Amino acid sequence: MDTEKEKATHLTQQAIPTELPPLTGWKEIPINENGEPLVPLGPFSENSEVYTHSIYYGEKSDSPYSSGSLEGSLVTMFVRKEVADQLKLAQSLLPKGMHLIAFDTYRTLQVQQSLYDVYIDELKNQHPDWSDEKLSEETQKFVSIPSTEPDRPSPHNTGGAVDVAIFKLPDNIEQEIREIDVEISRYGLSDWEKVYQLEMKRISLIEQNMQVLNFGTSFDYGGSEASLSYYEKLSSQKELNLDENEAMLNRRLLYNIMTNVGFEPYEDEWWHFNSKKSQMGAKVADLDHAEYGAKELSQKNQEHEKMRSGHLKGSQIIYNNQELYKLGVLPANSPFMKAAIAGVDEVGNIRDTQSPIAEIIKPQK
Repeated sequence: MDTEKEKATHLTQQAIPTELPPLTGWKEIPINENGEPLVPLGPFSENSEVYTHSIYYGEKSDSPYSSGSLEGSLVTMFVRKEVADQLKLAQSLLPKGMHLIAFDTYRTLQVQQSLYDVYIDELKNQHPDWSDEKLSEETQKFVSIPSTEPDRPSPHNTGGAVDVAIFKLPDNIEQEIREIDVEISRYGLSDWEKVYQLEMKRISLIEQNMQVLNFGTSFDYGGSEASLSYYEKLSSQKELNLDENEAMLNRRLLYNIMTNVGFEPYEDEWWHFNSKKSQMGAKVADLDHAEYGAKELSQKNQEHEKMRSGHLKGSQIIYNNQELYKLGVLPANSPFMKAAIAGVDEVGNIRDTQSPIAEIIKPQK
């Protein structure tokens, strides 16, 4: 493409299909687990190109779960290794200044249970006459039922399902981010203190300047408007207004970059995509088996999550007690503490963000 505008236009010309292959029976797809590991996305990982924002952990100040993260939630977004590679490839297809952001990927069974309970309880309040079967069927359009059965795992528990959107940055901020990425690549592991401060600066620049594209609904909106082809169908019934047309084109952009690198869409949620190696993805792709079963975090994964969650909590403590550290009332003698304090001086409150608030997933009245 000659220009970034032409690139974006090309990616929004192909409409989203209004009918996708039926998912009936997707849990019956046999799984031949391939053993592919879970790897982290986002800051302080080898896959930092894909930015992350852990909604369920309450990582940022705009999360509806800020007052208390869901039990079992993770600040780190983990995915299967091939899924990480696909996401980075999808990122490379976006026009300059646009970036993928992952809101949810690998999900523990505790989080899955919490989300399922919230949705089905609210649905039961709204429809006390519905049978348990009907309630479960409607709930599972938005939240899969938690499963400990090895041959029927919840999609997010496999590391093969991702919830993503796209944000854009102003040109000057985009240039700064690119320069930071070059510096991080240059330093590698040779100067961890410098890389740490660069990562902190990168996080701050993104959070304070990102503008998530208009997709018509917030992430985790639990109504029909969240369905992938909602605006495609609406456009056949009436002329879309500017806001609706923009949402349709942005959904096309996300759909086309994700499917171009091998992901399969999910009809009821514009943000949800599955690897073909998951049961749901294999069903849509008409494959005879899946390769991703339920997965547990490895020791290495757990160590990374401990680092990320500890960093987030530690940065908050430092931010809330900056003067005490500067006055020497609280010790800051270790190289790590000095780097952490310098990082907080650079970015301020690491939880501050300008991105829009997601919703607690629940049925719309």
